[in-house]
Amino acid sequence: MSEPAALNHQPRHLPDPPGLIGTIGVFTTRSLPMLAMRAAAGFPSPAEDFFREDDRLDLNEKLIANPAATFLVHADCGGSMVDYGIHDGDLLIVDRSIYARPGHTVVVLWEGGFTVKKLYMRGGRVVLASSAGFAPIIVPEDIELDVWGVVRSSIHFHV
Repeated sequence: MSEPAALNHQPRHLPDPPGLIGTIGVFTTRSLPMLAMRAAAGFPSPAEDFFREDDRLDLNEKLIANPAATFLVHADCGGSMVDYGIHDGDLLIVDRSIYARPGHTVVVLWEGGFTVKKLYMRGGRVVLASSAGFAPIIVPEDIELDVWGVVRSSIHFHV
């Protein structure tokens, strides 16, 4: 499937998005203890050892594939992305090196502001989808959409 002309994947200098935490330039090595098993939603096994000496995880390695092309931003979506697992205040890890394709969650510059939406194509038109109850944005053919990056992962804070 060929990509529509409306998608612009060329990096250019634009203002920082509101709430932008910044690009990931320098990694710190800070590995954290990691349980040797998954956390069960039922009853845990009393026979499991909880921590082993080599059970450590550096979140940078898990969450960031391309540091030079990655930035962080807090979601401020008014509930419009809850169906896709993104809540207000979540930390989004956005990778500019991933080519945006239908089905990806993307951060785009739309009408002077930044928004996070699910990217789809319908009848050759770019559609920015939201959760149920929110109207999708159907990008007019004469509008060039600036895709800032693909949301690689999000961190939801519970406390």
